[in-house]
Amino acid sequence: MASCSCDLAAEFPITTQKLGITSASLRSNTNIMLTEDGVALRGLTLGDLSITAYTGESTESLACSGRAGVSFEWDQRISCDGILKVYFIPRGKSKSFTEGDTSSNISLGNVIDTYTTFNASAGSGPATPYFSTLHNDGWGFSYKGSPLGISDVNGESSTGVSFLGCLPDNAELYLTSFNWEYTPPSMPTVSYSFIFVGNVV
Repeated sequence: MASCSCDLAAEFPITTQKLGITSASLRSNTNIMLTEDGVALRGLTLGDLSITAYTGESTESLACSGRAGVSFEWDQRISCDGILKVYFIPRGKSKSFTEGDTSSNISLGNVIDTYTTFNASAGSGPATPYFSTLHNDGWGFSYKGSPLGISDVNGESSTGVSFLGCLPDNAELYLTSFNWEYTPPSMPTVSYSFIFVGNVV
C-alpha cells in the first residue's frame, strides 16, 4: 500500500479555493519514547506550516517597491498534569516594520524609528538604477488583505485558518512571522509561517 500521493499542485485542496495561494508546506514530527520495558510512549506532534500567496491587491497607488512584516516570539511549555499538552506563551510585543510603498491594507500603529535603506548594485553595468526607501520600525502592525488578515491578536493566542481543512481537528497554529512584499511590476505577495502542534485530546 502506498504511503504517499502525487497529484497536480493546482488540484491541492488549498489552491483550488481561489485565494491566490501559490505554495503551502506542513512539516511535523511526533515524539515517541521507548521505555526499558519496551513500551512506546506517544508524545506530541510538533512542526511548522508555511504559506505563500498573491494578495490580488491593486498596485495603482504603488510607485516603488515595498516590504512589510511582523514577527511573534513564543515560549513553549509542556504540561503533563493528567493530559499531555503544549502551551505557547507570547513573549512580549511584536516586532514590526514597513519599508517603501505599502498597500492601504497595511498599517503600523506605533513607529519608534525611521531611517533610509538602500539597494545598489553595478553588477549589470554602471547604468543600473539603485533604490533608496524609507524604513519604519515599531509595533501595532495590521494587515487587512487576503488570504488571511493579521494583527497583534495573532501574537496573543492560536490563529484559526478556516481554509486549511486538511489539518487534524485538534491542531493549533501559532503565527511566528508574516511578510508582505511588492516588486514592480509583479503582484504583491504575502507569506505566513506558523508553529504547528497536534495536542493529544
